[in-house]
Amino acid sequence: MQPKELDVVRLKDGREVTVLEVLGDGDEFYVEYDLPDKDDCEFFSVSPDQIEKITWHSST
Repeated sequence: MQPKELDVVRLKDGREVTVLEVLGDGDEFYVEYDLPDKDDCEFFSVSPDQIEKITWHSST
C-alpha cells in the first residue's frame, strides 16, 4: 500500500487524514487531520506502519 499526495487514509487509531506530502521514498507522510467540533486542523507526520488503509484515492 503506497498512498500518494491528496489520498485519504485511515490510521490505525481510527483517524482519517489527508496526505499532503510523501517524504523520501514513502518512508513518511505529512498529513492533515480536521479536528472534530473545531474549525481547525492538525498537521503531523506518520509512518507507513501507522496506516490501516487508503479510503480514497486522488485522481491527480
